[in-house]
Amino acid sequence: MSFALPRDVYDDLISKVGRESAEKIMSAFETILDTINKKTDEQIIEKKEIVKNEVYHDLKNELATKEFVRAEINEVKADIESLKGEVKEISLLLKVLIGISTFALTIFNPNFINLIEKIFKG
Repeated sequence: MSFALPRDVYDDLISKVGRESAEKIMSAFETILDTINKKTDEQIIEKKEIVKNEVYHDLKNELATKEFVRAEINEVKADIESLKGEVKEISLLLKVLIGISTFALTIFNPNFINLIEKIFKG
């Protein structure tokens, strides 16, 4: 990007140092300004990359990664499988308890006792 210095500055330089020297000075100033602009652009790009990397690093630490989510899902699946096993055990115990209760109620029922006595006396 080339910079053009104001015409009145150029005219003042011509009157004081001559045309050839003024052109060299103006060219030097334009080169200096171009160099400053390029360095500034490079620094901006460098700072942008630094900030981008810092933001990425911070977000990476804050957000859940795929591996973290998968590990949590696997942990939940293991808990569910454990609960399924416990539910099966409780279901079996409940069936046994219902069976024992039914048996006890039947055995201690006076009508059932009378029926059994009649069957065996027979």
